[in-house]
Amino acid sequence: MLPEKATRMNRKTLLYTALIAVCFLYAGSAYMSQFYRLTSLYDGATVDIITSGWNYLFQAIGIAVFCIGLFKCPRIFGRRMLFFVLLISGAFFMALSQLSRDGAVIVASGYVFNLHIGMYLGFYLTMLSAEIPAVRAGLCYGIAYAAGSIGTYLLSLADEGRFLMTAEITWVYIALAAVTAVLVMKAGDIRVPERTADTGTAAPSRRLAFLISATAVMMVISVLGSGLYYSVPQAKDVDWNLIRAFYSIGLVAAGFIMDRSRLIGGICAVASLTYPLIVTALIGEGVAGTTALALSYLFRGFITIYYVIMFTDLGRADGRMLPAAALGMLVSRATEAGLSMLLIYCAVPEKWQFIISAVCFVPLLILMFFVWSRKTGYPNTDTDRRDVFFADRYRLTSREAEILGYMSENLTDDEIAEKCYISRNTVRFHISNILKKTGSPGRVDAVRKLKTFR
Repeated sequence: MLPEKATRMNRKTLLYTALIAVCFLYAGSAYMSQFYRLTSLYDGATVDIITSGWNYLFQAIGIAVFCIGLFKCPRIFGRRMLFFVLLISGAFFMALSQLSRDGAVIVASGYVFNLHIGMYLGFYLTMLSAEIPAVRAGLCYGIAYAAGSIGTYLLSLADEGRFLMTAEITWVYIALAAVTAVLVMKAGDIRVPERTADTGTAAPSRRLAFLISATAVMMVISVLGSGLYYSVPQAKDVDWNLIRAFYSIGLVAAGFIMDRSRLIGGICAVASLTYPLIVTALIGEGVAGTTALALSYLFRGFITIYYVIMFTDLGRADGRMLPAAALGMLVSRATEAGLSMLLIYCAVPEKWQFIISAVCFVPLLILMFFVWSRKTGYPNTDTDRRDVFFADRYRLTSREAEILGYMSENLTDDEIAEKCYISRNTVRFHISNILKKTGSPGRVDAVRKLKTFR
């Protein structure tokens, strides 16, 4: 039984990994094509404002639109058909940005396309939260983004690096959008649990606030710190191929670690933020720009995986919070956009960037203490993996699987309600569904089936 269920789960994981990988390859490569085209029309500062500032801001807006829409109108925003329609409309603005020779048209159509990218991000991160078990989510996302990153690099090799700037690349992007659409239709709709009359939302809301604050501070440290050495003279002659490879390694390694321990993954993410402060001094001692930037991207993979997985964990653990699954990426994009504009427009001295980055570690550690103290990290043991396969075997929702786990610990309905922040009546409703799905005459039999499942 277990091998069959494992095979089915592997197929589901492969499907969503492929969906995220192809969509990221499409959006990320088109983003890079616009960047290269703009460099021939505008000066470096203007290109940075457009690509790292306004484009990221429009992506953040797109994510916000999706999250709010999923919360208010799940029957519309959770439909795969909406993703399909957005892929078609997004392809139009992508093509306009690629084929036009007018700078204003390239910029404006690029903004609209990045708005679409934000909604794509919202869709597939929510799908990751709703469909992929916690023990697989990190590696699924890490491999998908690594594959997309490497794919963009391979496209950039064609025609001695000029292919991304040609009109022909548009057809490649249209093909990638089409493949994404096929995978979306195979993946299905996002199943958002109906909201109940429960009022116990304080604890999940507090955790959400802590995660948003921690992610924002992490991005402030990362953006300000990396800005200290991205513009060094050595960066002009860096080997970007090696840098992209290191980013992929960081993503996969971070995903692997996060799937085994959320706590260790978080510690690695916080520790990686010290790198910008260290490398600033090392560059002055003669460290090559390629080495500095390659290691920077490797460590950035840990930060990216951490804030993505922690938010998807929140949506997975509590169906009411599923629309918040993509907020980690929203905070990241918004923070990076705001800081990029601030650094360019205000010309913040490097000394102050260094000081602010260092000082921000104090509130970050405080916030991370509260995040970790909530004990929401996923304990990756053989028992957890058994529970995942059991839930898949009997088609249990994430909430039902969670409650069955508490039942196996001999907790009362009131204790389960307190841990899940729901009412006792809702607990009993879920238990009734568990008994029906598992064909169990009573709670003891359902727990016995779980404990003896192989």
